[in-house]
Amino acid sequence: MKTTRNVICTLAIGAACAGLTTQASAFGLSNLTAAVPGMGGQSASASAVNGGNIDTFIKTAHDADQLITTSTQYMLNGVADQDVIEDQKAKRDAANNIADPKERDAALAKLNADDATIVQKALDSDKVQAKISAMNKHQLSQFSNAAFSFMVGVLKDKQLAGESSSLVSGVTANPTLLPRLSSLKDVVSSVSSQANNSAKIADGLVKLAQSGKISKLPTSASDAPKQMDSMTD
Repeated sequence: MKTTRNVICTLAIGAACAGLTTQASAFGLSNLTAAVPGMGGQSASASAVNGGNIDTFIKTAHDADQLITTSTQYMLNGVADQDVIEDQKAKRDAANNIADPKERDAALAKLNADDATIVQKALDSDKVQAKISAMNKHQLSQFSNAAFSFMVGVLKDKQLAGESSSLVSGVTANPTLLPRLSSLKDVVSSVSSQANNSAKIADGLVKLAQSGKISKLPTSASDAPKQMDSMTD
């Protein structure tokens, strides 16, 4: 699990820009932060970047987001208390019914961050071992699948971190791609935020895998995520 632990260190991003830059240098995230506006950057050959590179980067970011968001919700259903599960579901149903797209996205983003915090705290608590031990075979299989898929998303974010600086710099140097620069930087910033939230959970999953409570975790961003079904038997 040494490789997976390195991922956790790589994704341990602080919220403040100064702290984020320091941690990025220490944990190999300099590529990611250098691509974020106001946090540095380097020149790149315009000919090395094309529209297809941007499309691939954005698609990978979307895939990682979907994996992390969905698997976090599944894990929440496995380790959180029932009243918390019901409260988060009610809030998510209400958020999905908000008519204004920007307000809806903001509400869902907050819920995703709240889910991550709830799962992280549950994984850190003394109750988690008992909760997992009490799962039947189906529930444990689904929780393990969610943990595996979550870590595939984390590894995809690590992959994006390694590509972001040269991609943003290349787009900046290519006049034909400049119209896409703003949206690309938004995605890079989103990946940074997601990496911060993901790190809250990932360390707990590594500990569970090392203790044999759940199945082994992935070691590559290209590993296929696992099917996640209802935690209900």
